Amino acid sequence: MRSYLVLTPPGGPDRDHRSTLVVQDGFSWIAFFFPWLWLFWNRLWITGIAALLMQIGTGLLMDIPGFGTAGFLAGFAFSLLIALEGRHYRSEVLIRSGWTLETVIAAPDIQSAEEIYFSGLPQPEEKQLPASAEWAKQAKPPAAGWRGPDFGLFDYQGGR
Repeated sequence: MRSYLVLTPPGGPDRDHRSTLVVQDGFSWIAFFFPWLWLFWNRLWITGIAALLMQIGTGLLMDIPGFGTAGFLAGFAFSLLIALEGRHYRSEVLIRSGWTLETVIAAPDIQSAEEIYFSGLPQPEEKQLPASAEWAKQAKPPAAGWRGPDFGLFDYQGGR
């Protein structure tokens, strides 16, 4: 089972909960192979720039004779760190910017996590519509002299 964080935007969720985020907490393969690109995609700009500079630095370190292994291990460790903690870092940035952590849900996939969360929300009260017989009683009578529409394109004022 995976854990999912449910975050609501500042000021509370909208009526349909379209702005509510359900974020998986855990390892990300895309963040492992492309850490700075994953950070940019998730709008973590400053950290993405730092990750890009770190990858450039480890690449340059690998080119120095005798430091190839150290550069590779440093790049691997950094990519592993972003892959393991990137989603948590993203949720922390959202919380600092005003989002609210509603709950943490354990579920096998994101669809199940969404179903668990949204099924637990209070449902709005449904107003029953009046019976059709009561609609007829509530209708206003037509004004005096008003006639219904005639068939055809033109109204001949009763001359048929």
